[in-house]
Amino acid sequence: MEKSKVNFDVDVDVCIIGGSIAGNYLACLLAEKNVNCIVIEEHYELGKPFQCAGIISQKILTLLDFPDDIILNRVHIAEIVAPNLVSIKMSGSESPVIIDRVRFDAYFGCKAQGLGVKYYLGEKYLKHWALSKTDVIIKTSKRIIKARMVVGADGPFSKVAAHFNQKNYVIPAVQARFEMKYPINQTSMYFNPRWKELFGYVVPEKEGSVCRVGLATKNHPNKAFQLFLKKLNLSSVNQIDRQGGALPVGLLAPMVFQNTVLIGDSACMVKATTGGGIIMLVSAAKILAPAISLAISQKNFSHNFLYHHYERKVRKSIGRELKLHYIIRILLEALAPHEFNYFFHLYTTTSLQNVIREYADMDFPLKLIKKLFQEGTFIRYVFYLGFKYYRMIPKVFSILFK
Repeated sequence: MEKSKVNFDVDVDVCIIGGSIAGNYLACLLAEKNVNCIVIEEHYELGKPFQCAGIISQKILTLLDFPDDIILNRVHIAEIVAPNLVSIKMSGSESPVIIDRVRFDAYFGCKAQGLGVKYYLGEKYLKHWALSKTDVIIKTSKRIIKARMVVGADGPFSKVAAHFNQKNYVIPAVQARFEMKYPINQTSMYFNPRWKELFGYVVPEKEGSVCRVGLATKNHPNKAFQLFLKKLNLSSVNQIDRQGGALPVGLLAPMVFQNTVLIGDSACMVKATTGGGIIMLVSAAKILAPAISLAISQKNFSHNFLYHHYERKVRKSIGRELKLHYIIRILLEALAPHEFNYFFHLYTTTSLQNVIREYADMDFPLKLIKKLFQEGTFIRYVFYLGFKYYRMIPKVFSILFK
């Protein structure tokens, strides 16, 4: 199409691609700032398909307002199970919440619509291109849209990111819901070389009735999942439903381009230790919304402007923590079963238990790590790992100083 001959169906300030929590929450923030925006979502129903364990730290209760009945459960104990099934149970000030993820996403989508945001459901983003320094054209499966900015909130396989030749490293994930009896106040994480990229998990939804069971691994996820179910003595007879998905793993990706920004999974705003990213994307959205509002008021959608007001601030606020999550993940993948056992021994017989109980944080581990490095026992353990896995040291430092 020639720039002078483009005919468009919609003219808005911001076109958000993706109607999950990232796009929906950002749409709410932009609407509250009187920014004219729309959301393009390829599925016909917000919140579906359901692809998440739905366990979030209690910070979500202070960051967002949403109905109490979206919370299905709260857990107080985290059981960590080594490959040889030796385990420890950790508890602390964190009381993560288990949410109805479908209703959670849909709630903020409905809220955005109530604030005047137009949603186009069942519509796929195809591509976009610059019309001028202040305008872009977005082509979907159903229409042509003119906008000042495009926001890629379209998940780990982001087509908006792919437009800029950017691709996430993703791990396939499998989850199913089972009718099973399980401690209502406990979630469990099973580490195993077969699914070393994350862990197998059991997350209870309701008292003595329903649990979410899942794992993520690069190699034969379905076979690994069946092995995990066998370890748990679970039968398909008790399976309610099953979901599949993918988790982006790695460091924060570039998230700003001319007239375009990324948020959430599309920018790899995901904790490599757990695969969760809601707290991170909410934090990023609170930075992005005023940055977009300012860009519109100043008619400046350049890479440098967006980097200064969005990406740089995001990297300062959550970037360090995400790096630490990634380093922890690398170390966890390297640990042998007896090294898990040794750490469990240290945890149960030294003051590490008290430090972890007081300072453990699902999202921001930096404070805990600083405190642990004041403990001689932990320092000796780290030196032991460093001596054994010395080849990993350059990679760790390259991540820290990237």
